[in-house]
Amino acid sequence: MEYPQRISGIDSPDGRPSVPFQVLGPPRGGREPPRDVARAEPWQLSGRSAPDAVLQTILVSKQPFTVGRHPDNDLSVDNPTVSRRHAELVLTEAGLSVRDLGSTNGTFVNGRRVRDVVRLQNGDRLQFGAAMYTARPCGRAQTVATLSEDMGGVVLAYAQFDKLLSEPAVVPHFQPIVRLDDSRRVGYEVLARSRLPGLETPYDMFRVAAELRLEQELSRLMRQEGLRIGRTLGPGSEFYLNTHPAELECPKLLDSLTPLRAEFPEAAIVLEIHEGAATSSSMLASLWERCDALDIRLAYDDFGAGQSRLLELAEVPPHVIKFDMQLIRGIDRFPKERRQMVASLVQIARNLGVVTLAEGVETAEETAACREAGFELAQGFFFGRPSPANAWSD
Repeated sequence: MEYPQRISGIDSPDGRPSVPFQVLGPPRGGREPPRDVARAEPWQLSGRSAPDAVLQTILVSKQPFTVGRHPDNDLSVDNPTVSRRHAELVLTEAGLSVRDLGSTNGTFVNGRRVRDVVRLQNGDRLQFGAAMYTARPCGRAQTVATLSEDMGGVVLAYAQFDKLLSEPAVVPHFQPIVRLDDSRRVGYEVLARSRLPGLETPYDMFRVAAELRLEQELSRLMRQEGLRIGRTLGPGSEFYLNTHPAELECPKLLDSLTPLRAEFPEAAIVLEIHEGAATSSSMLASLWERCDALDIRLAYDDFGAGQSRLLELAEVPPHVIKFDMQLIRGIDRFPKERRQMVASLVQIARNLGVVTLAEGVETAEETAACREAGFELAQGFFFGRPSPANAWSD
C-alpha cells in the first residue's frame, strides 16, 4: 500500500519536506518515576490520534500513565471517540500493562476489548476508541519508515475490526452455481464482503484477522451470516461455505459444525476445503464423518492448483470437486492433449461418485467445452458475479 507522505525528513512525492513525527518526551513538570519503576525498561507508543494526524512516538517511563482526551492526561488524544479519562498504562519491572477506565468506546489490544488488566507484548496493537498505537519496549523500536507504513491506512482497518465481528458487519455475497445441461441455478457459493473502510474485501479482512490471530472466528462468522442471509433466497438451493486453512489445524472446525447445523436445520450445506490444505487422510476422514452425521456435504476446492492429491481423493472422496480455474480458463482453446487430460480427471472423479464443478467459466465457448469434458456443474462470471442476496431473489 502506498502513502502520499513519508516521515523523518524524507521528502514527499510532491517535493515538499515531510512533517517529522512528534516525540513526546519526559513527563510534564519533570516528575521523576517512582522507585518501583526506576529499573523498568521504558516503552513507547507509536501511532496517530486520527488517520490524518501527525505520527507520534510517545515515551512511557512512569506510572501511572493516563490516556484520554483531556489535556491533563500524560497522553492527550485529540479524537472524539476517546473519553476524557480513557485508559491507564502501568509500567513495572515485569513490563507494561493497560486497563480501561470505563471509557465509552473501549480500549482494545489486538482487536480484543480490555475487560481487566492486560499485559502488553512487543508489537501489540493498542486502540483507544478509534485511535491506534503500536506498543514496543524502547530497545526494540521500529524504524520510522516501518512506523509510517504500519500506521497508515491499516489504522482504520484495525479500528473497524471489532465492529466487523461484534455487529457483525460482514455482507455476504452469493455467486450462482448452475447445472451445465440446462444452466439451471442449483446453489451459491457464499463470499464475504464488508462496507467498513479498510475491510471491504476478504483479503483485507483476513490480513487483519491473521495479525490478530482471529482467522477462525472470522471464518465461522462468514458461514453463519451467509446462511442467515441466504434464507431470503428461498428453499431448494445449496450453500457452498468456505473454510480457512487455519481451521483444519485444530478441532475447532469440527466443533463449530454442530451448532451451525442446529441453528440452520433445513439449510442445504456444502463445506468447501482447499485441496492444498488437506494434509492427511485421517483428518479428511474425521471431517467427512462429522459432515455426514450432520447432513453436510463436503467439497474439495481449487482441485488442480499445484499438486492435486489423487490418493486422498480415492481414499476419502468428497461429494463435490471444484476444478481450479487454471484448468478451465480458455479450455475451448486448449491443445487436444490438454483437453483430454482435463476430461480424464473429470472421469476419474465421476467414477468415484463425485460431482464435478468447473470454476471460473466466463464465456459461452468455455461453457460448451466444459460440458463436452463431462463437467456436471459450473460457476463463473458467465453465469453471474458475486452479488448481495437481493440480486438473486426471484
